[in-house]
Amino acid sequence: MKEILNIRLTDVVVEGELAVPDQSKALVLFAHGSGSGRFSPRNNFIAQFLNKNRIATFLFDLTTTQEKEKGEFNISLFADRLIQLSKSLHSNPKVAKLPIFYFGGSTGATIAVAAAAQLKPLISGVISRGGRLDYAVDYIPEVICPMLWLVGSLDQEVLRINKACYKHFPERNDLKIISGAGHLFEEPGKLEQVAEETKDWIFKVLQGKPNSSKDKEMYF
Repeated sequence: MKEILNIRLTDVVVEGELAVPDQSKALVLFAHGSGSGRFSPRNNFIAQFLNKNRIATFLFDLTTTQEKEKGEFNISLFADRLIQLSKSLHSNPKVAKLPIFYFGGSTGATIAVAAAAQLKPLISGVISRGGRLDYAVDYIPEVICPMLWLVGSLDQEVLRINKACYKHFPERNDLKIISGAGHLFEEPGKLEQVAEETKDWIFKVLQGKPNSSKDKEMYF
């Protein structure tokens, strides 16, 4: 079941698409950073994959048209909007009982981490796709839920950033390097791998075992 929601926040009204498959086990909110939005083909692909696997999704725009055009990136402002959205959906009877996860790409991952750091136990997990975790380094220690950091092996600068963050914050965090993938995971089969990794990890978190020794790799 899909529907368009208009959620009023303190400073804006956010429009988004809520998809709730039958027997959904979790809800994933897609946090978009600067230059992206709810119609991102990559996040829509992943959302549709998750829907087929009994995971509900909410795709929306955190930024206004003007903010996108100006390339504005205000972590505090956008994290606050994500927090308000999360609380609103947490009280929506259609998804109120579902564990909430965040999925963020690039700077969207920064916003997701910042929001999770403040919402604490309300958020069950955070997935970062090519995340700019250097912008989120002050928030990472405050996040109590597990996090999955997905990064392409060809995305050298972001890979360096993710490795550096993982070295300092290995607890509750998984770093998964996708071999042969660049920043946008446009190479054949790589976005599918991101979707599979995301789905599998969410169900592991729900089962209480996100960091099994079989999946953990040491990079240092």
